[in-house]
Amino acid sequence: MFVYWGRRGALPQFTLELGRIAQADPLIEATISISRQNEAFTHYEAFGPALFAVDTFMTDSGALHRAGRIPLLRRRLSQRLRQDRTQVVIELMPHVWSSFVMPVVRNAGVRYCTIVHDADAHPGDHTSLVNGLVDRAAASADLVLTLSSAVANRLAATDKVAPNKLVTLFHPDLTYGLPQLKPPPNPEDPLRLLFLGRIMTYKGLTLFCDTIDELRAEGVAVEIGVFGEGSLGANAERLRGMGAEVVNRWLSTQEFANALDSYHAVVLSHTEASQSGVAAAAFGSRVPVVASPVGGLVEQVKTGVNGVLAQGANAQALAAAIKQLVLNPQFYSETCANLERTAEQRSMKRFVYDAVSHAINPTKVDDYH
Repeated sequence: MFVYWGRRGALPQFTLELGRIAQADPLIEATISISRQNEAFTHYEAFGPALFAVDTFMTDSGALHRAGRIPLLRRRLSQRLRQDRTQVVIELMPHVWSSFVMPVVRNAGVRYCTIVHDADAHPGDHTSLVNGLVDRAAASADLVLTLSSAVANRLAATDKVAPNKLVTLFHPDLTYGLPQLKPPPNPEDPLRLLFLGRIMTYKGLTLFCDTIDELRAEGVAVEIGVFGEGSLGANAERLRGMGAEVVNRWLSTQEFANALDSYHAVVLSHTEASQSGVAAAAFGSRVPVVASPVGGLVEQVKTGVNGVLAQGANAQALAAAIKQLVLNPQFYSETCANLERTAEQRSMKRFVYDAVSHAINPTKVDDYH
């Protein structure tokens, strides 16, 4: 059983793609458990009998006000595990209720595994208010999967998870549109650079703007887009002055795909990171990424393979990385070709195989290749 009881973010798309792959695999009998309050719930109805829908809550305050649903959720989960003769539950992200519900998994003799995306709360991320409950769920799991070594090492260093329970996988590509190779920009055209995703302090929007100023000061013609929900703060006026295309709200799946299709590269000007779902979405659309060398981005972004990793987390280093990628047509074309060539290494199919193999028997995992 794959479980995701969250409501929004990149995980609905992650779960949808994972569920399709798992259902298509003849070696896996998959149940997909989704909250009816998920923004994309109607898309999961295509899973038919394999769908195990549950009721959680619609608002942040509902985590407390709807907690009376937890006993029923425990009973229903226990019954479904017996009905499906489930061997392993893989929770794709710990839920605020997980530590109260998931003990029934182990009580049923079923292995409980969870994927931990962040070892610590990011600055400005309100989920830090419930991190203690999420940490409880991870600590109780038989196995904890991470999407980067940066997160695994931090979990071990802070004693949140025993090292012998940790396995590092990778963040699979996410497909918001049709993957297609991008041609390099024409010499007479401006570079089109995209800042994409939820706008939070650690994403480095100010650093992104500083980088654009650096490029323009060097005479490089640049057009920029900033797409995503969150406070622009003091950068709102600055972006207007820079002529940026700004879509400051929650994006639909199609809007996400359209944004990726409209720019030459995605810039991840993070000041810290676990790993990036935006990078995974860019790679899935075959869009190269320029990133700061922080956290799990060092593992995810490979120079010449799927983008360029800057030499430092500052405007000068990011500007140099952007020029290396986008001002050299041959290097840009080769990088885009490598994105296509290495796609299988980052595929959801491989991720499902690896996750299930580790979850069922963490000591014996066949070589996928």
